[in-house]
Amino acid sequence: MISVDLYLLKPANISADQLALLPDALSPTERQQWQEIHHPGRRQEFLLSRVLLRRLLADRLQCQASELLFCTNPHGKPELSDQRWQFNLSHSGNWLVIALCARGPLGVDIELGQRRRQTLPLARRFYATSEYEWLAALPAEEQESAFYRLWSRKEAVLKAHGAGIAAGLDKVCFVPQQAWRLDNRLDEHDYRVQDWPLGSGWLSLAAPTLAVNGWLLDDNLKSSPINPMLTHTIFQESAS
Repeated sequence: MISVDLYLLKPANISADQLALLPDALSPTERQQWQEIHHPGRRQEFLLSRVLLRRLLADRLQCQASELLFCTNPHGKPELSDQRWQFNLSHSGNWLVIALCARGPLGVDIELGQRRRQTLPLARRFYATSEYEWLAALPAEEQESAFYRLWSRKEAVLKAHGAGIAAGLDKVCFVPQQAWRLDNRLDEHDYRVQDWPLGSGWLSLAAPTLAVNGWLLDDNLKSSPINPMLTHTIFQESAS
């Protein structure tokens, strides 16, 4: 039975000693990209995500991390050249998530609801009419969380598809009144979508399976198993 491995970490918490060891693991192209990033937070996030991805995939494929070759699909989504494993990444606020699976399609998204936007006008513009009407009918205090839950689920599917938001948020329609059933107007794939609350936001996963193994990485990049159903607790405890 296949399953998804979901890794969560806070890049800002990684020790300086660990960070100093990571650049050597980048490919020449990745190193050049990393050096061209000037924003400290984005620079650190790029470094961690690329090195961790290489380590995690190399462990599963029983090869050297430097042997892995990456490419992009026609829409620009990164993937392994031989497509033996599927992966996807997302970040929001202080958090980074990496999803891995032996089969695809695979997409993951974090939306922590920190953008301070008027959500109903955005929903009217980008969501399916039925989704907007459902949101508008909710009590005002529930609308923001529900908006980001929809957004996160949609983006996970769009990332699994490979085209991202450019394919159209309205083509991935959910029916919350029917256990969040997916009305897929995008392609023929049978996406298995699930989500977990994260404070005022959501973590969503679109995969070929509902089986998930959760892992939390500490400041030395050591992983500890977690129950994905308890991710909201992990985020609350790590908020400081």
